[in-house]
Order: sequence, then structure tokens, then C-alpha cells
Amino acid sequence: MSKRRPDPVDERILRLLVRNARLTWREVGDEVGLSANAVAQRVRRLEADGWIRGYSALLDPGLAEQGATALVQLRAATDLDATEFESDIAALPAVVEILDLAGPVDYQVRIRFSTQRELADTVNALRQVKGVTAIETRPVLREVLAR
Repeated sequence: MSKRRPDPVDERILRLLVRNARLTWREVGDEVGLSANAVAQRVRRLEADGWIRGYSALLDPGLAEQGATALVQLRAATDLDATEFESDIAALPAVVEILDLAGPVDYQVRIRFSTQRELADTVNALRQVKGVTAIETRPVLREVLAR
């Protein structure tokens, strides 16, 4: 898989799809000055090259079954097995995102939960993951922007 750098037209296509992945090839083409077929070919190439990893629907957390979100920041031991550590975190059902960070915090974990009990249980389970040295939890009041 080559990681060819997207040209300026590809970059415009990517920005449009990030804002609204349901645009038709014709709508994208109208914005970037290409035919629908040319846009489809470029998007297929961007997918094959790994620039586009997939498409998803963003649910309104207030309407979803698990309507609340929290961000949990973890500090980890320096000698941990990162693959095992990340796998242990990913195995928790409430975990929906894991980010490996640079700086004083090693990982940020997004969890979705429907009750305070579920939040507490998930945070306690995260505390038990081998290699966690510190944890800080921040409930999300509202999502301002998600793409």
C-alpha cells in the first residue's frame, strides 16, 4: 500500500468528505471541478492508499442508548507491553476510543455510559489494568463538534 501524498484536489475532496461523507460523487465533483466518475476514482485510490480508513455515522449521545460520555486520561508505566495494555483497555465494553498521546498524559480513553454506576465500574476497571499509574476522569458536558 503506497502512501502517496494527496494532491490539492484530493485534499479538498477529503475535507468535503470529513464534513459530510454522504455527499454524492456529483456533489463533490461540483465543488472540486471534476466529473462524478473522476471523484469516485480518486476516492477509491484514497481508500486503497489508506488515507480514508472508513465511514461511520455519528450518533447523538443524548439519543443513543448510552447517552453520556467521559474522557479518561491515563498515565502508564514505562515498562509496560503497549499492545497488551491497549488490548486490555479496548476489551472494556464502554470504551469507544483510545488515543495514544505525547506529553504528561499517555492515553486518553473515551467511554460511553448510561448510568453513573456504569461510569464508576468502567473507571474502576481501568484502574485495575496492569500498567496504569494514574487516572483522571472528566465527564463531557456536551459535544460541540464531532466529525
